[in-house]
Amino acid sequence: MSLAACSATDTADTTDRTTDVTLEEAKAKLLALQHEIIGMVPQDLVVSLFVSDTSSLLSCDGENQKKWAGTGQVELQPGLDRDKFLDDVRDRVSGQSGWTAKDGQDGDGARTVEILHDDGTHLIVGIWDGPESLQIDGFSACFDFPEYQYGEKY
Repeated sequence: MSLAACSATDTADTTDRTTDVTLEEAKAKLLALQHEIIGMVPQDLVVSLFVSDTSSLLSCDGENQKKWAGTGQVELQPGLDRDKFLDDVRDRVSGQSGWTAKDGQDGDGARTVEILHDDGTHLIVGIWDGPESLQIDGFSACFDFPEYQYGEKY
């Protein structure tokens, strides 16, 4: 399974939106939902966990506009009901104010859940094969960050 944030196969509205948030607020919002989704995995199925908490910034539309990108991955023991888990993620997030979630597909045709907040925060949730892993790729809302130096991590 491959996940790409801005591929031609994306069905979520990924239009860059300018918000009045800071880097810290945008990053915290994305990480909070990512941790909530990771917390939905039964602990007895978790082999290992990786969450990126630093990342280079990506460009948004507009001068000095940036967004933060993060990844979470949980290597799994066999036994997770993939469809039920992805249904649960979609349904849980859809019930939260400002969030929408819908089924999608990655470039290989595997099922994903695409999550979008009104402010432009965007997550893609899927399950990889070999080793079986929950993969969460996220992109924060856009924010002003004129002092960014290419390659710096935040």
